[in-house]
Amino acid sequence: MITKVAGRSAYIRVEHRRYRHSRVSPPGIVAAAVSCIVLALLFFFLANVCEEARGQFMERLRKEKEVVETNKALKMELAAVSQKGYVEFAAQERLGLKRPNDKEVVVLR
Repeated sequence: MITKVAGRSAYIRVEHRRYRHSRVSPPGIVAAAVSCIVLALLFFFLANVCEEARGQFMERLRKEKEVVETNKALKMELAAVSQKGYVEFAAQERLGLKRPNDKEVVVLR
């Protein structure tokens, strides 16, 4: 802009400062921060619930495996017990019993 002062030309420079207004208002920043915190807490809660459910599932699987193994062992023992010679073998091995001699047997009539 050029102006004349007392017959001479004077140059005046006018600067317009443009203030940049942030497009995000402070309540918007607070709302975004709060929502991030809430989402993080929700994530940790859901992760904890998932881990707990996984632990319970693993515990059930472990118990089920124990039951299957016990069932298998009992079936094998039942098959062995039903054989003729097993009773004598079990009495000798497990209980430490032995077949008595003729002198040790007393017959009562």
